[in-house]
Amino acid sequence: MNIDGELAVRHVRTWWADGENAAMVSEAYDRMQDGQLADDERYFYSGTGAVGKTSASCKSPEHPEQRLYGILQVYAPGRSDAKAMKKLILAYTEALDSSSACH
Repeated sequence: MNIDGELAVRHVRTWWADGENAAMVSEAYDRMQDGQLADDERYFYSGTGAVGKTSASCKSPEHPEQRLYGILQVYAPGRSDAKAMKKLILAYTEALDSSSACH
């Protein structure tokens, strides 16, 4: 999403190997500095980035043995809120689980 012609927020849906955890996936994306991994290893979040791993029921015949991940990145200057990113990635991942991407 652009605001005043500048990239402010980016979201990505991507399939990764089922055995990965959210911290491993976060290493491929910027805006994840100083993040925290949730106890269940499905969520990783920092003040400006987050990764969520969909539930085991999220399957796709096009991506066998993979899980769908949601990635959020905030580029707006002066915006950093780890609590808000945690809440947002939980909601975003839940929405992905309910989406048509999960068959």
